[in-house]
Amino acid sequence: MVDRLAIKTVMKALDNGEISTEELLSENFFKEYSTLRSMEEFEAKANVKLGKGVTQEKHLENLIKTYTKFKNLEDMKNKAIEFYAQNK
Repeated sequence: MVDRLAIKTVMKALDNGEISTEELLSENFFKEYSTLRSMEEFEAKANVKLGKGVTQEKHLENLIKTYTKFKNLEDMKNKAIEFYAQNK
């Protein structure tokens, strides 16, 4: 279990722009929680032409369910914050 203060510190640093998304969603994070190797690989899958009637939000949700251990973006974000706090 990660210290709540450490998590709050990471969240504040994110809000202040002191931690980038790339730092938060590191290769180590992807190795642990995804079948993809990196954020770049995830972004490549996210940045495709969508079929008719498919929203970007729905596409992203499907990617998260398919390639990660999470059910939605919020779960992924929360675990990434916890992972970053734990490994910093």
